[in-house]
Amino acid sequence: MSEKIYCGNAKIRKTNFGDQMQISLSKDDINKIVGYVKSEKLDWVNINVKEKREAVEGKPTHYLEINTWKPDPNFKKEEREAVILKDTTNDDLPFA
Repeated sequence: MSEKIYCGNAKIRKTNFGDQMQISLSKDDINKIVGYVKSEKLDWVNINVKEKREAVEGKPTHYLEINTWKPDPNFKKEEREAVILKDTTNDDLPFA
């Protein structure tokens, strides 16, 4: 598993138009994201917004983490056998 890269925080704000999530990124957070994109030669980045375990009044309730998951290049999909479904209908039932 690769190292976690944290990049910002967020909090839920109550408004007249419903709850909204406010995301805050510092210059360092943006540099982490740009650095990851450049080092991995990516065109975009996925960021997960995760809820903190213990919320503190007036403080951010969520944190941001770069999603560094990559598929395993050695993974091979197994050939799947055709599934044969057995007919379970029974004409002897007293109702239709």
